[in-house]
Formats: sequence, C-alpha cells, structure tokens
Amino acid sequence: MTGVRANLFYVSLGLSLLGVVMVYSATYRFQGTNALEVRLVHLALGLAVFAAVSRVRYTVWRKYSAALYAVVLVGLVLVLVPGIGQEINGARRWLDVGFMSLQPSEFAKIAAVIFLSCALARLKPGSGLPLKPLAAVGVLFGLVLIEPDFGTSVILLAGVAGSLWASEVRTRDLVLTGVGAVAALAVVMLLAPYRRERFLTFLDPLAVADTSGYQNVQAMIAMKAGGVFGSGAGSGGRGAIVPEINTDMIFALIGEELGLLGMVCVIAAFCFLALCGVKIALDAPSVMARCVAAGLTTMLTVQAVFNMGAAMVVLPLAGMTLPFVSYGGSSLLVCFAAVGILYRISEDSERAREIKPKPKSRAADLDSRRRDRRARDPRALRGL
Repeated sequence: MTGVRANLFYVSLGLSLLGVVMVYSATYRFQGTNALEVRLVHLALGLAVFAAVSRVRYTVWRKYSAALYAVVLVGLVLVLVPGIGQEINGARRWLDVGFMSLQPSEFAKIAAVIFLSCALARLKPGSGLPLKPLAAVGVLFGLVLIEPDFGTSVILLAGVAGSLWASEVRTRDLVLTGVGAVAALAVVMLLAPYRRERFLTFLDPLAVADTSGYQNVQAMIAMKAGGVFGSGAGSGGRGAIVPEINTDMIFALIGEELGLLGMVCVIAAFCFLALCGVKIALDAPSVMARCVAAGLTTMLTVQAVFNMGAAMVVLPLAGMTLPFVSYGGSSLLVCFAAVGILYRISEDSERAREIKPKPKSRAADLDSRRRDRRARDPRALRGL
C-alpha cells in the first residue's frame, strides 16, 4: 500500500476512528456503550467491504453494472412496501436484514455512478448525452425522493454529475443538463412544505429559534462554546441537546469538543481525500475508470460539504451524514466501498503504466534502424 492509495485509505480510516470517538461522546449519556459497540461492528464490516472491493478489478463492474442496478432498484421498491420497509420519522428508507438495517438509497449512489460510467465509456468523443442510461438513473433518483430522502437524492445527482463531467460528452450538453438539474432540484425542494420550511429556517434561524430553527441555533451555540481548542472529547455539554447530534449534526459536536482547530483538521482531511480522488481520476487507465473515480470522489466530497455547511449554518439542512464520521451502518459501508473502488482503480492504473513500454528516444531509434539495415545487407554478411 503506497502513494495515493495509502493516503486515501489512511485518511478514510482516520476519519472513521474519529467517528468512533465522536459517536460515543454523543451517545454514552443516554445509551451507555450500545452505540459504541454497534459503531465498532459497522467499522469492522466497512473494513471488510473495503478489503473485498479493493480486490475486484474495475473492469468487473462493467460486466455486472446492470445486475448491481437491478438489485438496488429492487431494494428501493421494497422499502416503499408497507410491512417490509421500516418507517422512521415518516420516512421509509430501511430494510431489516436481521443483524442491521440497510438503507438501499445509500447503495443507489454507487450503483448510479457505476451504471452511468459504463454507458459513458461506450460513447465516442463529442457525443451527446446517453439518454436511456440517464433515464434509468432518473428512476433511482425518483424512488429515493419518494421515500422521502432529499439529501441522498442530491448526493446521487452529484455523483452522476461528476461522472458526466469526466466523460467525453459535449460540453454544451453538460452545461444545459447541469442548469436543468439545479432548477429541478430547486423546484422539488420548494414544493414539499417541510423542505421549504428548512430553507426558510436557514435564511433566518434566530427568528424561529424555539421551533424549526432550534437545531441550527443549538449547533451554533455548541460550536461557539468550543472556542479554538475545544472542551475536550467526551465533555460536550451543549452538544447533548442538539437534535441528531450523532448523525446530521456531528460536526457541531466536533466544534464543541475539539474546537476550531479540530474543525479545520476535519475539513483539511476531506480536502485531502478529494485531492486523492482527483489524482486517481486523472491517472485512470480508461474512460470508464475515470468516470467512476470522478463520480465517487464528487459523491463523498459534496456530501461532506453539505453536512459541514449545514452544521455551520452556511447551507440549508438536508439530512446528510458526514462521510466516515457520522453514526450509520449503510453510510459507512458505502463510503468504504467507494474508497475500495478508488483504491483498485489506482492500483490498476499503476500496473498499466508499468506494463506499457517506454518510448525510445530519436537517437536510439535511428541507431536501431542502422543495425537492422546492416544485418540485412549481404555485403556486411560476406565481410564477416
């Protein structure tokens, strides 16, 4: 494990270990060690997923992309069926598989990126958009939105946008599609009353500090209480009363217990992770690998930006977890699966560069041609 691959893995592992500490700090007052034990199980499963996925060549995903899409599609349909999908806080997003609850919408993000990237790899440079694959991805987006899970649907589209940008589709089509997608998301956000309320709360949370703005205001108070160096891990006082402090608002707890310094370190870690992903995408050995790497990197980065931005009240709340850090089994598994795919793409890129013969210099090429001519010259053979 060397180079960009090692950096990618270790920064992901570091964020996950930070998540163990923060989840325990957020929950031990009310749940004891229960959440910590579950989190450690999720981390072990995540590392196992990483180990398994990183051994699969990226070309294998091309062969099974349709099957992956179909499995995720079935999962998204099942969560909407009463009696099968688990409903929590008015949303049907989970399937009970015995030892844990799985969230198919999380896996839909990776499935959408891989499925679309395979289609993009078949296009000629300068082609238009692949409409049928995009429509298939749109079905996943619609099912996630119906649950409802607006935050995950936004991240799904972000991953798709990253794959499209790395493809060889016409720039004009990319720009028009991007503008249309942003406009559609704005309409979807404003149509639902609770999403519209979230947006209006974001504009002035202090005006509704006792009602819809309570979460935002308490998060700001917690981060302010942390100061520069924080109050110390496990000592958070204000963080204990912030709703969803172990998931959507865990960055506020980081601000209180680790201070501004801790927040900057976490932001720097995600920036570094994004740079590793960009490096892997740029060095990718094929169009498909580049699109997959770009899509997964965009997915992780945009999700981190939205989560931290919502905690700092610079972006509206969208119900997104902080990758690797927040409590949530499906989220952690998907994050490590994404890192495993990126890891393998980087490894395959390095092997491709090693196998590719080095080009000869002009002088060496001329010298080689002279030797070949002498070997074919009968006079040279008679002189031997």
